[in-house]
Amino acid sequence: MAAVPLRCKKSVVHKQGMKLAQSSHVPPQGAKPRLSDLGWLVAYSVRGLLELLRARFIFVKLEPKDILTRNRAAKATANTSQKIGERELARIAYVLPRLSDRFPWRSDCLVQAIAGQNWLKSKHASSEIQIGVENPEDGDFGAHAWLMHEDQVVTGGDIERYHLLLADSRIDPEKRRRNAENEPQ
Repeated sequence: MAAVPLRCKKSVVHKQGMKLAQSSHVPPQGAKPRLSDLGWLVAYSVRGLLELLRARFIFVKLEPKDILTRNRAAKATANTSQKIGERELARIAYVLPRLSDRFPWRSDCLVQAIAGQNWLKSKHASSEIQIGVENPEDGDFGAHAWLMHEDQVVTGGDIERYHLLLADSRIDPEKRRRNAENEPQ
């Protein structure tokens, strides 16, 4: 069976469905970082570079069954009493895709999800890599991977158009719709 390449598109913040890890702790969508952001941005960029490089090496040998194994290991090592802060989660979600766009090697959605999972795992936070597919009307088939932490999309952007294929925890579509209706515009 031929492998289907993951076709990742630039992510956009959306107001429907799952919450994205976007907050006031990072520059707004489309805005440049402020001078006051320089300290955390450098620190997170260095860590993000290392995690993306590590994830790239993992990706080379990754088999589909390994994703479920990684998800179970991330849940098993998570400390539920120790929550990762909104600020830290938003900054991880901010840095990883921006660094990935600037690397000469492949750092698309699955590599970003692995990097984010490694980073969160080091903080004893739970996470899950999920994979979905889309089949738009123009006939272009695409697969996409994203990383979830609780009910937040950490990497992967807008996932509404994808049908979930691979995940340990499946989000009820009705719950997703209710979350979208209750989220402030």
